Amino acid sequence: MLFVLPTARRSSSFVDWEELRVIATRVQQALDASKRTERHNEYETVFSMWQAQLSEQSGGNVEEEGTKGRQFRWYTSAHDYWNDETNCPTTDDGVLGGFAHVSGVDIRESKRFLKHVRDTVRPEWVCYAAADCGAGIGRVSKLLLAPMFDHVDLVEQSARLLRAVPQYFGTNEMLRARVRNLYCMGLQDFEPARASYDLIWMQWVLVHLTDVDLVRYLKRCKEALTSGGFIVIKENIFQTAEPYDLDRRDSSITRSAVYYKSLFQQAGLTLLAERRQRHFPEELYPVQMYALA
Repeated sequence: MLFVLPTARRSSSFVDWEELRVIATRVQQALDASKRTERHNEYETVFSMWQAQLSEQSGGNVEEEGTKGRQFRWYTSAHDYWNDETNCPTTDDGVLGGFAHVSGVDIRESKRFLKHVRDTVRPEWVCYAAADCGAGIGRVSKLLLAPMFDHVDLVEQSARLLRAVPQYFGTNEMLRARVRNLYCMGLQDFEPARASYDLIWMQWVLVHLTDVDLVRYLKRCKEALTSGGFIVIKENIFQTAEPYDLDRRDSSITRSAVYYKSLFQQAGLTLLAERRQRHFPEELYPVQMYALA
């Protein structure tokens, strides 16, 4: 396992307000066109929500429209939350927020979804290299990806969690040998090589990306896919009348399905398949799986 630190930070310190305005406006148009969502009870538009969140994080008010280079703390607060042992012990229970008992059914449904995608829309799919983005201690890599792929790269912003990967994998030398690189960086900084992955997996992590950085990141992931490769996104979905839910404790936003699909479209991705995770406790958010390319 090669532990790789980032050489540069792409977008963790500054806001491109004009790009954010364009993306947020398109999301708002999709939300307005949908009969499933209403306006948020606190913010009139998606853009005004981001103005409030990112200007609060920067410690000041948003200046004139289109301002670029506004510093903010959205990512550092999320990093600090997950890097704290009291918030997230290096166990299944820690990375799953006290719901370690759902890990088995989570992995089973993920396997079923991958088989469905391969059988229906990606018969040419090969399992050579995969990326686990937002990998934590390597739960998805160990239980889902490493048994399937020759090489797995893990991307995780918390060095503390990444250092726990070898111990979490245990003594299974075959699985350990398939872990190629441990990239210590946020997804907003991850730049995968072109045509390098047959699968890019991201689960319970996109809530921490701003809309701008999520669209940019997905565009880079699209370029990183091999000819038969695809992306899988597995995320909580906000299903009330409002379009999203903010959690200021860890700088996260749980988006609705309409919200996510607008961002996918803006990243130039095609939806290949989607499926709802089954057999989760009712007290959890609904979880949706998307295959994209």
